[in-house]
Amino acid sequence: MPNASDILSAIQSAFPGAVTESRVESDRRLWLTVDAKKLVDITKFLRDKHGFDHYSGAAGVDRINDNLFEVTEILTSHGAHQVVVLMKVKTPRDNPSVPSLNGLYWNANWYEREAWEMFGINFEGHPGLYSLLLPDELVGAWPWRKDWKGYPDTTTGKRAVEKLATSGHTEYRFEPTIEELKAGTVHQRQKFPTFREREEMELGSDAEMIMHMGPQHAVVPGPFLLDLLLDGERVKKAFLDVGYIHKGIEKIMENRTYPQGLVYTDRMCYMASISNNEAYCGAVEKLLGVTPPERAQYIRVILAELSRIQSHLLGTGEFLTLLGSATYSPFMYMIIDREDVVSLMEAVTGARITHSFVRFGGVRNDLPDGFADQTRKVLKMVREKTTEYIDLLASDPIYQQRMEGVGVLTPGDARRLGVSGPPLRESDTPYDMRREDPILVYPDLDFNVITRTKGDSLARVEARMEEILESCHIVEQCLDQIPEGPIQEKLPKKVKPEPGEAYYRVEDPRGEMGFFVVSDGSDKPYRVKVRGPVYAYFQALPPLLEGVYVADVVAIAGSMDSCTSEVDR
Repeated sequence: MPNASDILSAIQSAFPGAVTESRVESDRRLWLTVDAKKLVDITKFLRDKHGFDHYSGAAGVDRINDNLFEVTEILTSHGAHQVVVLMKVKTPRDNPSVPSLNGLYWNANWYEREAWEMFGINFEGHPGLYSLLLPDELVGAWPWRKDWKGYPDTTTGKRAVEKLATSGHTEYRFEPTIEELKAGTVHQRQKFPTFREREEMELGSDAEMIMHMGPQHAVVPGPFLLDLLLDGERVKKAFLDVGYIHKGIEKIMENRTYPQGLVYTDRMCYMASISNNEAYCGAVEKLLGVTPPERAQYIRVILAELSRIQSHLLGTGEFLTLLGSATYSPFMYMIIDREDVVSLMEAVTGARITHSFVRFGGVRNDLPDGFADQTRKVLKMVREKTTEYIDLLASDPIYQQRMEGVGVLTPGDARRLGVSGPPLRESDTPYDMRREDPILVYPDLDFNVITRTKGDSLARVEARMEEILESCHIVEQCLDQIPEGPIQEKLPKKVKPEPGEAYYRVEDPRGEMGFFVVSDGSDKPYRVKVRGPVYAYFQALPPLLEGVYVADVVAIAGSMDSCTSEVDR
């Protein structure tokens, strides 16, 4: 299996002079800066010759003092090896443009659109740079740039002006600042079709119609807009619009100290708050060159797996209510079981949902007295109840008919669309960060990666139930193996990592969660980029819905187990 040094040598041999900077962080991490003109060729070489078939995302950085932007492309493999390549290109800030990778990776589309609407970086060859997280009216503000004034402006309070249109929708417009008027730099925003206009372009005949599901809808798992172009009872095409709860967490974290930023990771998705804590702290620990004590690592794994259990119980139970019929009762049962798991976490962290527990170099506090015995009792109950739920759903003919063979993701499509977590693993692809990019004490633990071959909605839900049983097994091993010792490395009171970049991935309840953190040597991160699993789910949902019956949309969308809050971070 090749390592990072092998990949670097292969690139340098195939493209002499194209790599301007390189750093082999470990056998599994390779950092490169390449000539932008060679980006597509090098990426194609990595994909076709070295198994880099997974485009994990892109991170833009505004180097305002150097008058340029950086775009870091994150490439890895679905099992051919464990190397993650973080390949950077640079572009002038006054006319930023880099080649698009959408022709090589279908799922590069959203990541490039986000960098465009937030930074104003053009991606040459992209099929449609339209707004994604921002309302159409706000595109052109480039809010992740370092010189962005904000809406509202912090000095005038009148940066973005709201106006109620005759249709009842709220429209926005920007008033130029006094400085812009004096300098003559008032920006003319690009005109392009709105989301609604792009939908209406797809209407082929009077027999077709567009049906709205969301952003507030009884069967939509979160505030997002899912519009269906229908031809009779079939979905001809689906359109998905996000950004309804856009929180701007990445930008906020640039203006908070490293420890202050931790509390915002909880708020990205309350069902995965511990995983988000871990991903952020792990990235900062890389910048600091710190390794948590072994006992602290065990505690972090225990809480991560308890978090996985409670998330799967809530996510599955909530999904079953969307299907209705005889599947509503399990939601009530699962919520009751989940309360006991959440109480275990509360005994350690002091909180039930937003924990802010993981710390740089360790954890906030040790396990309380009696925690191991109480945890074993709860896990015994969870294991028994989960087995009952598996049997209950397997014996319900209505549930089976609604789910089996519905929303099938083939292994090739699942990889091409960029999904991770259960939707990928249940498409016959055993891709799990705990195995592919192991952290903490996971290499010392014995567990199975739950997979299926059918790739349908039924398989995705079944697998989450089995993952609960596997997480119980992992926690019990940790309780048996955890050593005595310290729980926190000693760090300076003010956290100020040396200038540099770090990327850290975890397997959160929904899949691959990564944090890309850039330090400029100050006490605040220069840039934080979050790569979440549900963002990838959402991009993959429209093609998955094409051709299905309207009645199956709920089963398919719900089986993905989404968390809109993470998408709109």
